[in-house]
Amino acid sequence: MKRIMLLLLVLLLPVLSNPYIPQTHAAEVTENNGSLSESIPVFWPDPTEQTTFSAITDKLIGTPAGSKRGRTPSEGFSSGGLVQYLYKEHSGILLSRKPVLQRELGKPVTDLQEGDLVFFKGNLGLVSGVYLHGGTFVTVTRDGVSIRNLETDPYWQERFLESRRLTEEERERLNPAFYKGTDHPAVKEALSLLHRPYRLTGSQLSAFDCSYLVQHSFAEMNIFLPRMTYQQFEKGESIPLPDAREGDVLYFSGTWQKGISHTGIYLGDRFFIHASGEEGETTISYLGDSWMHHFTGVRRFDDLSADMEIEPVREAIGLLGTEYRKKGKSPRKGFSRSGLIRYVFKQSGISVPRSAKKQASRGTRVKKGDEQPGDVFFYRTSKGSLFPALYIGNDTVIVVRTDEGVSAADLTFSPYWNYSRVYKIRRYGTSAD
Repeated sequence: MKRIMLLLLVLLLPVLSNPYIPQTHAAEVTENNGSLSESIPVFWPDPTEQTTFSAITDKLIGTPAGSKRGRTPSEGFSSGGLVQYLYKEHSGILLSRKPVLQRELGKPVTDLQEGDLVFFKGNLGLVSGVYLHGGTFVTVTRDGVSIRNLETDPYWQERFLESRRLTEEERERLNPAFYKGTDHPAVKEALSLLHRPYRLTGSQLSAFDCSYLVQHSFAEMNIFLPRMTYQQFEKGESIPLPDAREGDVLYFSGTWQKGISHTGIYLGDRFFIHASGEEGETTISYLGDSWMHHFTGVRRFDDLSADMEIEPVREAIGLLGTEYRKKGKSPRKGFSRSGLIRYVFKQSGISVPRSAKKQASRGTRVKKGDEQPGDVFFYRTSKGSLFPALYIGNDTVIVVRTDEGVSAADLTFSPYWNYSRVYKIRRYGTSAD
């Protein structure tokens, strides 16, 4: 029995100790690549008498100070991490863990109330805290989570900068519950992934980066964007920021490297959702001065949806993610490249030969530039073999990769499945046999 209990503890420890996984939802973080947009999670309760800032603080007194990224009792707190945690536990409001970004919220106040943000000049930078009552506030000191008094403590009086109170709009917009009624599919999908861990270049729903969140979320609308931020920025319609609406996508430069380097989905009123390396997870942020310093532009992708009324296109998109199988010809067993083409046209009532070579010799020849969604592109290898791909419009083809199976490729940026390498194009009518 002891061995069994020890084994269970070892298996559960990575989940229980992961600070980026809300404990009540830890089981949701898996390698599942399916849609998670059935419901928008609300991770923390609405304010009640039992969830006052003072009541939450009482349970945290003495919690050790952590690193600059510390934001949970288990790993210790930074001052900004403590403020973030308190607001999250109190009402589900998502603040940055960085005091400098917290300070961009709200309006200055002098008549302090419980929950107001207080800011101080620290030895290593800005320090934040939350006001409680009677001159007291909570922050992180060398002693860990501590209550100090702004009215009687000269040390904190000398270092006090200002206090700020969140506006009603900020309280609403920084709470995921506000967006429960959204009808934008990409926004809804992104919200379903709140608090998923950040991982640079991550391409699984268990952990991912900013451009993957955008790419994955818009796939819910049958809009297939490139993987990289700078590639996405080349697509869609350029929109002035004052005209941006929910579902538009923001792009930033110079956040961690030169050029376009970060992206997020706009929620309206200068709030956006993004997979943030700084925060370590997917979160909602305010487009304040710090972000505007890196702001580059807005893109609208809503008009790039594939035409699902074209039967082969609809069939192929429905098979995305199906694995590659040599000579494969069915969703259950997987597809070869020519097997996919034959299958999607067969489902559409059009007979197509089995081999890519015969497929390339049938149907009507189409000149480059005259292609339409539903046409088949053929790529010629160095050995003379032909690889077919289904064109779905908007510079995108559905292909079968040996490593990713049935997937979308961008004709502009793909090193292999690009427009310049297209050998020939065929259009099939009622029969191509």
